[in-house]
Amino acid sequence: MTGTLHIVGAGLAGLAAAVAAARAGSRVVMHEAAGHAGGRCRSFRDDRLERVIDNGSHLVLGANRVTLAYAAATGGLEAMQAAPPCFPFMDMASGARWMVTPDRLPAGIGEIVSALGMPWVSRHQTVAGRLGRSPSFARLWLPLCEAILNTSPDEASARMFAWTMRRALLGGSAALIPWTFPLGLSAALVAPALATLGMFGAEINFRRRLLTVSQDSLGFDDATVSLAPEDRVILALPPWNLEGILPGLGRDMPTRPIVNAHFRLDRPAVLPGESHFLGLANAAGHWLFTRGDVLSVTVSAAGRLAECANDDIAALLWAEASRAIGQPAAAVPPFRIMKERRATLAHDALTIARRPGPSTPYPAITLAGDWIASPWPCTIEAAISSGLGAARLALGRKTLAFAR
Repeated sequence: MTGTLHIVGAGLAGLAAAVAAARAGSRVVMHEAAGHAGGRCRSFRDDRLERVIDNGSHLVLGANRVTLAYAAATGGLEAMQAAPPCFPFMDMASGARWMVTPDRLPAGIGEIVSALGMPWVSRHQTVAGRLGRSPSFARLWLPLCEAILNTSPDEASARMFAWTMRRALLGGSAALIPWTFPLGLSAALVAPALATLGMFGAEINFRRRLLTVSQDSLGFDDATVSLAPEDRVILALPPWNLEGILPGLGRDMPTRPIVNAHFRLDRPAVLPGESHFLGLANAAGHWLFTRGDVLSVTVSAAGRLAECANDDIAALLWAEASRAIGQPAAAVPPFRIMKERRATLAHDALTIARRPGPSTPYPAITLAGDWIASPWPCTIEAAISSGLGAARLALGRKTLAFAR
């Protein structure tokens, strides 16, 4: 490709496409409606907490190979931290604690085989329908389902869940190594990408919202960009932003919310075993994460909780979190509640089947995003893999990779 690659959207999918293309020698121009990059996966300084927090807490596993390759290519891997493949859990109803490791799963072999989708799982079977009667459902499969698919097991696709379980559980210990973000998501996944793009001469235009597209132009709120025949475009936008631009592509794509609470304590937060995260069973909150004196709680498939008042959410989640860290449930400490109402698509069979591929009615325009058809659910890995795939299509290079 000898023309310019225009990438609309500077979330992780757009950044991944831009990094891959720029490192391959292409001229890249990015356009982003917001005043910052990162989309739904970024960090910012909260004035009330006086700390840098993420808009949502995340883990990356060793099985997420494309994400790790992207981070290595930009230098962002230096801002990530690997931990032993151990996942601590606590049952908030009984107080019981246990550890999930590659060789110690709190489930029988029959349950594990079923969770892996063997011998066969139907397209319309739900996670609850397949695993709901198993003894380990509440303490293992339910929290994993909600964390990975951000969808209630009653509607979540058992087939997609099984695919992710095979990638994690059949990949050996290396696939289950958790990578955390001690300096924040932006320090690892956003800022290094922007620095890389600057080094390779990419142009980035912030506060530029796309309004229209055609085969020969991109119409923004502040300018119209003409496209030469050799130019290519990647639209790395969520479906709700595409509906008015490419009618039909973003329609009938239901989403599910995630709620995050960040509490600033008066001392560094310490979880059992000095882990940086803790899974909760039989609780409103699902995962605890620590970063210095900030304790964060993530609620996936948040549903009705996302409609509650922030003070009520904070009180509920702090009551659980304080018990988990062995701290008296005194007054709720300073907090920030983050509600991502459209955090991911719903991962039920019907919505998964509606996920479009990267093609559009315009041959020169390709789609990217975590919601594009993929074996992966809407995750960091899906977003970055989609961006790399879109760059391959736009540049006509099937073997394009982050490593050179």
